[in-house]
Amino acid sequence: MSRIDTGSLFEMSDLIGRIYDCALDPGLWPDVLDHIGQRLGFQQVTLTLQAMPGGAVMLSVASGIPEPWFERSKAYGADVIALWGGGARIAATPLEEPILLSEMNPRLRDGDVRNAFYTEWFLPQELIDTAAVGLIRDANALASISLTRHRDQGPIGLSETDAIRLLAPHLRRAVTISRLLDARTVAAATFEAVLDRTSTPTLVTDAQLGLIHADQAARALLDARDPLVLNGGRLATNLPSATRALALAVAQAAEDEAQIGRRGLGIPLRAENGEPYVLHVLPLRGGALRPGLVNRAAAAIFVSTGRPSAAESGMLAAQLFDLSAGEARIFDLIAEGLTPSGAAERLGIEVSTVRTHLVRIYAKTGAHRQSDLVRLAASLALPAG
Repeated sequence: MSRIDTGSLFEMSDLIGRIYDCALDPGLWPDVLDHIGQRLGFQQVTLTLQAMPGGAVMLSVASGIPEPWFERSKAYGADVIALWGGGARIAATPLEEPILLSEMNPRLRDGDVRNAFYTEWFLPQELIDTAAVGLIRDANALASISLTRHRDQGPIGLSETDAIRLLAPHLRRAVTISRLLDARTVAAATFEAVLDRTSTPTLVTDAQLGLIHADQAARALLDARDPLVLNGGRLATNLPSATRALALAVAQAAEDEAQIGRRGLGIPLRAENGEPYVLHVLPLRGGALRPGLVNRAAAAIFVSTGRPSAAESGMLAAQLFDLSAGEARIFDLIAEGLTPSGAAERLGIEVSTVRTHLVRIYAKTGAHRQSDLVRLAASLALPAG
């Protein structure tokens, strides 16, 4: 947080707590987006979640956009994509990383842009730039958040992008879990009753992974001992590295959810028959809505099925082997087939820095050469066999 000039850590922690409350009650998103805009200095903030491949809108929330302008924005879908450089370029941007419109389309600085959305919607409101962050991009869903500045607020600087980067994994976790839950709110019933009505296997544990509650679908996985097991009343998995990653995430959720980052966000598992599973951890001790939902609870663990994409291999490896964000990015590039010099050029860093990251990645994963990392990435992205 060295460059983040957005107030005290306590206030950021409070904002993160509000974000996680939205995972259980999406009706809280408008107020949270308003707080994000005020806190980080943006006039407009929008959050969208679409079901794929059809594109049906599951969630569309905006703050700071007058209703007539919000309705008009829906007519410019193709123009918005073109303004950002096209669908392929958008899809190539890394998840959780803030991308500035002014950098994706430098012609904006010269005012030489012939785009209906830009000339008819963006400019008339005296907006100058947008930071967009991809939160989910897979076969089942597409989610992103965008934050736009008015002319009077000045350009988007490093402190703003750092703050967005800090919030991004928390936003991604909240949207991911909200997508998995069938219930809209927990306000009208006990948390256990709401979970028992969902189709997503869900468990609740204390800080040491002691099982407090498991819904019917999760019980079936535990009874089969595949891929989840109970050892002495504590939750574990059939993969030791996944169990370690889960334990670290739940312990951090209990201690300080604001510091959890990517921990517990997409821990990969695989059943004996090759079916892939992913675990998502939701902290339960912060915010206004979650504390007290279940006695002694530290976290809820949601078990989703589906095949992770190759683009997520670095994040998945980070979960299993506790890679840093920088190490995960190097892992992705090496798995993509780049050499250390190619990865250094792509990231704009020294080759020696890449090699230092590689040494740490080898030590954490047990790999010995780059080809081992390529095979590991493939094993995370594809079903066994």
